Amino acid sequence: MFEEDKIFYKMKKYTCLFFAVITCLLFLAGCKKSTPPVFIPVPPAVTSISPVTGPANTVVIITGTNFATNPSNNTVKFNGIATTVTSATATSLTVSAPATGTTGKVTVTTAEGTGNGPVFTYVALSPPPTVTAISPVSGAAATVVTITGTNFKTTVADNTVKFNGVAATVQTATATTLTVLAPATGTTGAVTITTADGTAAGPIFTYVAVTDVYVVGKGISGWGYWKNGVFTAMPANCVEGWSIFVDGTDVYIAGADINTGGPAYWKNGITVDLPMTAGHNGGRAHSVFVVGTDVYAGGWDFVNGTNSLPRCWKNGVPLTVSLSSGNISAGLPVVSGFIYAIALAGTDVYLAGSQAPFSGNQVTTYWKNGIPVPLTNGTAVSEASGIVVSGSDVYVAANDGATPKFWKNGIANTLNTPSSSSAYPTGIYVSGTDVYVSGYYRNTAKYWKNNTMVDLTTTLPGGSEYATGITGIGSDIYICGNDASKGYGYWKNGAFTVLSGAGIVNGIFVK
Repeated sequence: MFEEDKIFYKMKKYTCLFFAVITCLLFLAGCKKSTPPVFIPVPPAVTSISPVTGPANTVVIITGTNFATNPSNNTVKFNGIATTVTSATATSLTVSAPATGTTGKVTVTTAEGTGNGPVFTYVALSPPPTVTAISPVSGAAATVVTITGTNFKTTVADNTVKFNGVAATVQTATATTLTVLAPATGTTGAVTITTADGTAAGPIFTYVAVTDVYVVGKGISGWGYWKNGVFTAMPANCVEGWSIFVDGTDVYIAGADINTGGPAYWKNGITVDLPMTAGHNGGRAHSVFVVGTDVYAGGWDFVNGTNSLPRCWKNGVPLTVSLSSGNISAGLPVVSGFIYAIALAGTDVYLAGSQAPFSGNQVTTYWKNGIPVPLTNGTAVSEASGIVVSGSDVYVAANDGATPKFWKNGIANTLNTPSSSSAYPTGIYVSGTDVYVSGYYRNTAKYWKNNTMVDLTTTLPGGSEYATGITGIGSDIYICGNDASKGYGYWKNGAFTVLSGAGIVNGIFVK
């Protein structure tokens, strides 16, 4: 090989090596590793809370973005006090305002940061209602019931009242008193009051059947009785009607028969004349009482208005009724007596009225099985008008002169009056430990509850107005009589019902 060819060959070899190195360097430069991207965390954001105010433990919904979907990965605080997250999505959290929290911002914290929300304002929790009493505690559907207590809402619609779980209509509302109607479909059970602040259970209201009210007296067409305001006349021979008793569908009225001039009672309008003492030609049946199939009547008979004798008949047969022996009034022997009221307790027959000497004052007396028990001493005219037996206790209502009284087991209780002016009881009713006496004071209709006088009308003293009889069912009190400005009728718990055509009312019975 020529020398020139060797030199050319070497130059070519080195040139190829140069380009190879350059090519490798360029390749290596193109294969250099890229720089990784920078990660930027996104914290949660709170856009709203609902509600924005409330008491402790209020459930609050937090709305926003970037929340952790695992509830435990979110920390929620109310003004710095943590609470438990009960549910979570990326945009919504459910929590309860912590019991120890205070007014301030709501914050949400996740691993990516913290978001500040609106202010939650704490308010004091209003106290729940309480019930102290209901009145009455029994009655029929639609009975107006007054509920007393505390923390009621003053807006009617904000109080929910239920009778044994059945909602009632609330008529009026104050913070301490509600009046409601016992619901038609309600049943006996507790009365409850619910407001936005809680529920309170009250006493039991006992449902009773619809009450029928019977009043005996004189209407436009003569003597008879009203049942729920509808008048039924007695036969024309009934010239007096003093008391009424209803047994099932049978109506009994005690009075006098014009044909005999003597005592009688009527059963469903059929006259039952009662035998008189031999030689007597007049008298009255003043009270009637029925037990099972036995009909008891109490009254008196007389000879031409003198020497009246106390009488009691069982099924038309006279029972023995004795007069007191000895001198009980003005040092004179007892010769006459009257029966005005009758009551039965088991097999015992109780009568109430008076006995007297021929010219002395009448003495209030009651009889047990015909044996007299005098209650006054004859210093003033005194006559019993009513008798009730409750358990083993015997109650008798009477005037002692011008002073109204009742006796419990022979112990006198004076009924309060504003002054010493005349007051007279006309009947007595006992419910539990409460003693009610009907009557009048200075010729105005009154009654007494546990010795305290209660006005039945606004009539001024000195009129011509009387409460003539009393009875009841539980705490519902019924009194017959007349209101000088309205007429004759009866009061139920103080509300007066006028009886059409009535000119006299003497007795009342409810069932």
